[in-house]
Amino acid sequence: MWYLIIISVLFNITAQLVLKHGLNIVDIKGMNFGNVIRLASSPYVWSGAIIYGASFFVYLFALSKGELGRISIGAQALTIVGLFSASIIFFHEPLTITKVLGVLLVLCGIFFIFR
Repeated sequence: MWYLIIISVLFNITAQLVLKHGLNIVDIKGMNFGNVIRLASSPYVWSGAIIYGASFFVYLFALSKGELGRISIGAQALTIVGLFSASIIFFHEPLTITKVLGVLLVLCGIFFIFR
């Protein structure tokens, strides 16, 4: 079951990284018809959507094998930690003490849920 959660989370994180990269390239400044067309024609948006779909289906298999309260919360927490790390590494987002504390609190929560 855990391997399914990890695979789903890795797909989820990858999808979000691909989408963010694509959005950085397209540089959307507002919601209008032209920007919708630019997004719809972006290979990064389509790739991100397909990878999200893969994440969703793997997540469904994980859900079928365990408790919702553990599977869902575990997947979300791993996604938070993974995106926190990836956003710093790939997009050079700022590392702040409040973000670190937030991630540590998430990890503490997971510890108690799975105890």
